[in-house]
Amino acid sequence: MVEIYDAHVHLGPSGPWVPYVKPAVETSTVIEAMDEAEISKSIVFPNPVPGDRYPELNDIIAQAVKDHPDRLIGFGRVDPRRGDEAVEEIYRCVEKGLVGIKLHPFVETYRPDHEEFSSTFDAIYEEDLILLTHTGGGFSSPGYMKKVLKDREEMKVILGHLNEGCISVVDEYENVYADTSGCRVYMLEYACEKIPDGIVFGSDYPYLNYEVQKTVVRAADISEDLKDMIFSSNLKGLLKV
Repeated sequence: MVEIYDAHVHLGPSGPWVPYVKPAVETSTVIEAMDEAEISKSIVFPNPVPGDRYPELNDIIAQAVKDHPDRLIGFGRVDPRRGDEAVEEIYRCVEKGLVGIKLHPFVETYRPDHEEFSSTFDAIYEEDLILLTHTGGGFSSPGYMKKVLKDREEMKVILGHLNEGCISVVDEYENVYADTSGCRVYMLEYACEKIPDGIVFGSDYPYLNYEVQKTVVRAADISEDLKDMIFSSNLKGLLKV
């Protein structure tokens, strides 16, 4: 059986989105879903919520990892617009044993390259945490991360939702990866030609379906060795497992 490490899993309460998506999910449900999908280990982080509730949700993540240390890897979440409060929460996440931070420029409506938010990135970098950031259009364009990385070249980053814009960033920086959540087969095949060592599997559970996301990798016209790298060894290398 191929070992699978998942870089992109939401856990805990969630704010309201659209009527047909209910992403709030308990720890036991995540573990059950991982078992069914034969996922060995997952990076978990809070769902987005309105107001300053991330400390509360980060505590849920820390407890989930404490309860399932062999299955879950905990990332905290902060809103960079909260300035010093976000920085203090990053330090508290470290004390709680979390090893990364999830950011979402679209949900939290900030541009990563704006100097106003540099203190958040400085704290993540100084604490040697892994940054997982949503990428896509608008404020979430992967290109904005190049300015963040300019003075933090050794920063460890996972760019969520592999897309064409991610490829040049991953190619330029050694410790930057992109996860496959929401990726199309043709884009994965193209990325494997450019950045084979920089791609990690991501499901975006519970927003996306585990089996569909696994099938994207399995359906790609790439070698079995590359599929193994994507499913586990690339992420294990980043995590130093």
